[in-house]
Amino acid sequence: MDLRPLQPDDALAVSALLATAFDGPMETRLVSQLRQDGAMALELVAADAERTYGYIGFCKLTAPGDWWSLSPVAVSPSRQGGGIGSELIRYGLDHARRAGARAVTVLGDPVYYRRFGFTCKAAENLTSPYSGPNYMLYPIAPLTAGIAAEVTYPEAFWSL
Repeated sequence: MDLRPLQPDDALAVSALLATAFDGPMETRLVSQLRQDGAMALELVAADAERTYGYIGFCKLTAPGDWWSLSPVAVSPSRQGGGIGSELIRYGLDHARRAGARAVTVLGDPVYYRRFGFTCKAAENLTSPYSGPNYMLYPIAPLTAGIAAEVTYPEAFWSL
């Protein structure tokens, strides 16, 4: 299985994967709108010659500058538990570092995301519509962990 950047031919397979993994069209609509708005920073797929099994998207936050959000990650239900999601997250965070992202936010299970370096503690001074016990930060640049800042998401998060 290859981990690679999203290609235009992948869009339909990714839409089907998102609808299946999230049990509905909301994530598919969000990703589509983020693409249309030019707000995606990175999209990766895990695929072989026959099928796309995994997807991860990182959008550019409106503020703070040079921050990204991991939103969403999905693995085909038939392949969950095999490490595909973990590999996509690790590969994506490495790419974020190399691309100059200063930090990455995520909303999700702290037990799962902690192993990749996300922490609730680093996000405790952030103001966001998603603030709470499942809101985490992966600090990359110095002094981003614990910073007091307002996090602003792209319009697509509110227009669907």
